[in-house]
Amino acid sequence: MRVTSSMMVRSTLRDLSSGLRRMQHTQAQLSSGRQMIRASDDPTGASIAMDLRVQLNRAAQRERSLIDAQGWLDTADATMSNGLDRLVRAKEIAVRASSTGGLSDPTARAGMATEIDAIREDLLALANTKYGDRSLFNGTADGVTYSAAGLYLGNSASIVRDVAPQTNLRVNATGPEIFGAEGGPVGNMFQVLDRLSAAISAGDEAAIATEHTNLMAATERMSAATVDIGSRAARVLDLKERADDETLRLTSQLSEIEEVDVVEAIVKSKAQETAYQAALQVTAKILPPSLLDYLR
Repeated sequence: MRVTSSMMVRSTLRDLSSGLRRMQHTQAQLSSGRQMIRASDDPTGASIAMDLRVQLNRAAQRERSLIDAQGWLDTADATMSNGLDRLVRAKEIAVRASSTGGLSDPTARAGMATEIDAIREDLLALANTKYGDRSLFNGTADGVTYSAAGLYLGNSASIVRDVAPQTNLRVNATGPEIFGAEGGPVGNMFQVLDRLSAAISAGDEAAIATEHTNLMAATERMSAATVDIGSRAARVLDLKERADDETLRLTSQLSEIEEVDVVEAIVKSKAQETAYQAALQVTAKILPPSLLDYLR
């Protein structure tokens, strides 16, 4: 087969164009920091990268859910711990009121009753604690959790967060679960404190003993609820650590697929540039002269 000058020119220019494209592609990788400029550069890698990005988006959404759950549970735990401290003080006052000589001084009784009333108000404020713009213990209802009379205004609905793949966790506790339900012979914690204050004011030793017993039961209920909230908070913390590890793993895999090795790309770019410059010089020497060269 006869090789003509035009065939040599076309072949040489094609090779030069191919070398230039390779060099430009490597330089584009360096400037963007990405191995794949287009999906066609690596269809398999692009498909894997898209799947990893979907997983990362889900992980980010779950991370936000875990942060919200952690904040909700931590706030509830701190609130209930403060409530337990106030109940301990109320029990101390009940014991002192029922001790020998504790009921003989009207002024002392009035002072103890006033402190019980103050503890009730503190607990009522804690029961109406908010997390963000939502009441902490009223289920999914709007507004305050307890009225000034100590009546529950919320509902029994659960607040659930997506904390792991195919795993949901309830993050709330309702008022009756913590402070007891109003009505019946005992009622809720606020009704117990109301009766205890009245019994101390009246110097009714039998009533004080009864309400002290009811107060101990209320304390045990809140203590059990605090333990439950604490165990859920610990679980959320553990799940969050796992989620962080999973996010790091996915990010690392995506980086290996998408991000370019800068050192390797620089060496490759320099080698391609050198080869291209050499090809240009060789081409200038070996291509046959054209008619324009003679006319010059």
